[in-house]
Amino acid sequence: MNEVMDVAEDQRRKLVELEGEISELKVEMDRLSDEGHKFVEKRNSMHEKIRELKLEALKLKGERDALNDEVKNLKIILRELKQSYHEKLNALNELRQRIRNHIKTKPPENEEYLRREISEIEWKIQTLSLSLEEENRLVKRVKFLETRLAFYRNLEEMMDKAALLKEQIKKLRDEIASCRNKIAEKIAKSQKLHERMMEHFRDIDKLRIEADQMHKMHLESREKISSLRLKYADLLGQISALKKIIREEEERKRTETAAALRVKIEREALEKLKRGEKISFEEFKILAEQGKI
Repeated sequence: MNEVMDVAEDQRRKLVELEGEISELKVEMDRLSDEGHKFVEKRNSMHEKIRELKLEALKLKGERDALNDEVKNLKIILRELKQSYHEKLNALNELRQRIRNHIKTKPPENEEYLRREISEIEWKIQTLSLSLEEENRLVKRVKFLETRLAFYRNLEEMMDKAALLKEQIKKLRDEIASCRNKIAEKIAKSQKLHERMMEHFRDIDKLRIEADQMHKMHLESREKISSLRLKYADLLGQISALKKIIREEEERKRTETAAALRVKIEREALEKLKRGEKISFEEFKILAEQGKI
């Protein structure tokens, strides 16, 4: 009997141990589950940050590309301005050479003298009564002087053209400088936008690595939980089996106790009948069931 009690007690102690073990296991599973949720939250937060950085990087890329397009257009304009500048400069140099060559044909008379001389002759022709021969001579003289004066007219025309070319060249030089400054400014802005965009992409790469790590840790937590669930199920099975054994043992004990009690009651009832004493209804019932009365 003592051995039976020791076995039952061992089973109860084992049950307590298993229940303690499964309780600790559940705590660990809950801890891993909470930990896994935190990993998921961090991963999702990083994915959201990655999405925001991508949108910002694409916006910066659009601004950078727009600036690069402006730079391309400005370079086309600059090329056209430089071409026009060189054309004007060549034209000015050619004109200067023409002026130098023209000056070599300068008449001995100055412009003022020629204009005064022509004016005086024309006044004579218009106011004086001249012979046909004298008038023809004066007309020829005027024509001759006009050819001399044409030098100064041509020189003035070329000088005006040269002044205009110089003004145009200066304007082109200023436009070229302005265009170059705009190109430099836009390139600088484009480079800053590009660097900011690349910083975003570098941050995205870092966040993606961290997010992947969070996801990996989440999967590891799930794997641990899955493994613990198998152990948990196994422990539940052991506990269920032990409880069944304990119930069966308790039922057996109750049956044995009840049987022993019936035997005792039966024996006492028979002794009472031998002594001629009255027996209880329960005693009568037990004796009747055994066919002893």
